[in-house]
Amino acid sequence: MTDVTNPFRPTRWEHHRDGKPLLWFTNAAKELAAPKSVFIYGSRGSGKTSLLKSICWEDLAGNDSLRLQRDIADFEHIGIYIRFPDHISQSLNYDEWRVQFPQVANPALLYHRFFSLAVELVCAERTLEALHALRVQDMVTYAPGQELEMVEDFLAEYEALNHFASRPPRTFLELARLLRNIVPRMSEACTSGTAVALMERLPPREPNQLLAYLSERLISVVRVKGDDEPRQTSLKFCLDDCEVLSEVQRRSLNTLVRLSKSPVSWVISSVGEAAEASETFLEAQPLTDADRLVRSLNDRNDKDFFELCQSVVSLRLYFALPVEQRPDTSEDPKAIFELVERLGEASVNSLIQQLLRRSKNPAARLVEEGAKELHRAMGKVGRSISIPRRYTSEAVPPYYEAYLLMHWQGIEDAFKTDIGPDDVKRIGTFASQVLDDSFNAWLRRKQLGSLLHLAQSLRMRKIPLFGSNTIISLADSSIRDFLEIMAEVFDRFQTSTQGSGKSVIERFATARTQLALPHQSEAIHSASQDYYNGVANNAESDADTMSRLVSGLGALTSLLQSNPADPRVFATPERGVFVIEFETGDANVNDEAAFVSSIVQQGLLAGYLRNERVPKAMRSQADANARLIAFRLHRRFAPHFTFSYRGAYAPVRITQAHISALCRRVDEQSPFAWAKTLAGIVGKVGDRQIKLPLGGSNNG
Repeated sequence: MTDVTNPFRPTRWEHHRDGKPLLWFTNAAKELAAPKSVFIYGSRGSGKTSLLKSICWEDLAGNDSLRLQRDIADFEHIGIYIRFPDHISQSLNYDEWRVQFPQVANPALLYHRFFSLAVELVCAERTLEALHALRVQDMVTYAPGQELEMVEDFLAEYEALNHFASRPPRTFLELARLLRNIVPRMSEACTSGTAVALMERLPPREPNQLLAYLSERLISVVRVKGDDEPRQTSLKFCLDDCEVLSEVQRRSLNTLVRLSKSPVSWVISSVGEAAEASETFLEAQPLTDADRLVRSLNDRNDKDFFELCQSVVSLRLYFALPVEQRPDTSEDPKAIFELVERLGEASVNSLIQQLLRRSKNPAARLVEEGAKELHRAMGKVGRSISIPRRYTSEAVPPYYEAYLLMHWQGIEDAFKTDIGPDDVKRIGTFASQVLDDSFNAWLRRKQLGSLLHLAQSLRMRKIPLFGSNTIISLADSSIRDFLEIMAEVFDRFQTSTQGSGKSVIERFATARTQLALPHQSEAIHSASQDYYNGVANNAESDADTMSRLVSGLGALTSLLQSNPADPRVFATPERGVFVIEFETGDANVNDEAAFVSSIVQQGLLAGYLRNERVPKAMRSQADANARLIAFRLHRRFAPHFTFSYRGAYAPVRITQAHISALCRRVDEQSPFAWAKTLAGIVGKVGDRQIKLPLGGSNNG
């Protein structure tokens, strides 16, 4: 069988040859397109660039997938996409710049004037290029005479710009070329020691003044064409990869956002978590909610992320099909590949069922007997009360409920570590309690702990994992991770598909049968292994140190969540949100804190770690001025290390010394040995206490 191109690869913008990857216009994009400025944050792969691109002119004018959904005339703005590192060099550095101005009382303020001009010049250049291109494509209109007049007026207002031109620009493109050539000179001046001389040649102006002057005049004459009469528009500057900015540069950018008014607004995108970065160079005028929205893609709800995954997978398959096989564009492309229909939706009990079927261990048969006995007993109780639908079918018995209750000692959060035939005999006595709402909620909070404990007890290294909900959970709000898992699913479908009249992609896209569970499970585990292997190859971090950090935390999370000899696996399931309170003291302690903070930050930026909120209980126990952080591993590591595909939820306190010892190879312990030692000593915050009913009442 001839291999075909996998429709779910590539997963990064940089790897698309034509620079036009498939885009889906989301609800989040609608929010970015609103008149207000937005600061947007998210881990790598969370879809920030796609969001920005989907509201900017280049893709709205030339990307077929986006044009299927939106037209540039649908927006009240013309979006200008600017990837910061492509236009503002790292050599435009404050530390190198300020040494050239030793007599200046406030060098940061003077640098703000310098840096903000560079930003304004880039924005102006990109706007002029955009308007020219859109006019050529007949998407906007303005008179040639107006173009010549505006360029002449602008250079008269900022006549110092003419010093950088061999001849005066007359058109938008010529002016754009002039502005584009100034910014590299500003970067060069920072490193060559010529910033003082260059500052004297640059046009005098207040920050934001140049861009506002040009924008207002452009918007006064430019009209966007649509089905109705051409209409006035505005400008939205979408700045990507702003995590590269220094503190002074970010403060300068904040000031531009604070000063901006119609027709200009901004979208500022950064890798990381939403930060309260509101300081500006305007006295007593920080950024407020009135100036901009702050959004984190890591915080989007499950429904929104599911809809994004559903849309993106269908859009990819739509464009992977030959043109003659694509459905009518008037239909919703999202309907091509229904995730729930094709991948199924796994419950913990269905996962346990597959686990038990694969195991030859006698203990597996014991769990099956316990589940059947509990199901029979619940049926008897149900003659007098209603039973939830999930308990009415014999196809998937209540495995996790039975497994938990066979270990439970009748006192809240008191569990034993071994079970036997006698536990099967007594399980029927719990039937009425299982049907009680509050007791059942207590059981549900421990269901994944049961799955992990059972897998380790049966010595099953690979837990069968499948279902759309499982794959989406493992993606951890990262559309890139979702696509990489789906690419593995497609690879296995292609390998297993026998030849027929239809192409592999057509069969994958249009069949209505559920994809084989073993293939899904193999794909999930392979994607997790690839993700782990990639840690050592990450060029943005110290590979060995990061590998030890991920390996140690992965092993520790697994032990905390699945160790059969630890009854806390049931009492407080899904532990693994690590909370560190940074210490202060002598030089060694401070150096250790700085090292740990740096390596954790590298993990967060790379996407291997996810920020979590520090629990109130832990924050209240800390000193008022203490700095605490909370984080967990990315869920995609879960299959490789064997922890919950929901990630971790329960916090555990560890110290900066623990992380330092792991990453700096203190005592030359392996990451697993480090984890095993630490698993027995870390503290925990217990489950929310609930009153367990003794009777069999049922509230619905």
